Amino acid sequence: MFGTWKLSFGFYLIVASCLLVITPASAYPHVLPAPAIGGPTGLARIPSADILPYKNYNVGMDYGVTLSSGTGTGTNESVLYYKMNLGTFHGIEVGVVGGKDGNSDKLREGVFVNLKLSLSSGDESYPLLLALGVENLFSYTKTDVYMVATKYFKQGPKLTFGFMADFPNYKFRPLGMLGLELAIADNLFLLGDLMAGETLFQVNAGCRFYITPIFSVNLTGLNVLDGTQVKDQRTALLGFSWANPF
Repeated sequence: MFGTWKLSFGFYLIVASCLLVITPASAYPHVLPAPAIGGPTGLARIPSADILPYKNYNVGMDYGVTLSSGTGTGTNESVLYYKMNLGTFHGIEVGVVGGKDGNSDKLREGVFVNLKLSLSSGDESYPLLLALGVENLFSYTKTDVYMVATKYFKQGPKLTFGFMADFPNYKFRPLGMLGLELAIADNLFLLGDLMAGETLFQVNAGCRFYITPIFSVNLTGLNVLDGTQVKDQRTALLGFSWANPF
């Protein structure tokens, strides 16, 4: 209970700090893509079509707790995600993701590989990016494949949409993805995304505050509507992303 209270206090403290620093200044006109919770560069939960530039890399970590449902059932358990991505070739991003679920000291099923291949150059000012990818490669239960597009708009937002397929109980399950990244200031971004299918609907949200163009503090809420047919439990996480730290 004390750990949950500390995380909640830190969550609201960072939100308040973000609100205090919202300004129209242009201190950071460009930031490097940051990883989603699942590992690849993206929004709160879903991947985007952004690719880390060649010879760049990022690392990230998120710590949080699962939250009891509105019915009062369930328990609060700690979760931990850690990931790293590398722009290995022009238009190819390779990464790994791992973590810990529950209050035990045991790690998850394993450390898995993420792959993303860009299908567009993105050389124009406001591009439409396309990418194919796979998450959690070599996992028995968490592997999924996706095709995603990200559109940059002149006014600032980025719209991401696409298709994902996973394989629960060894059955093919198609899902649609939709997400929006909104720049409130040059160093503060609000994130929202959803995954929807015949048997699944999940909404996620987040906030990404760049202290520098390569280091961000991230707040993420998974399954914020507390649905039952979802990929993730309702979870609040606080973490960071750091590009090219060494």
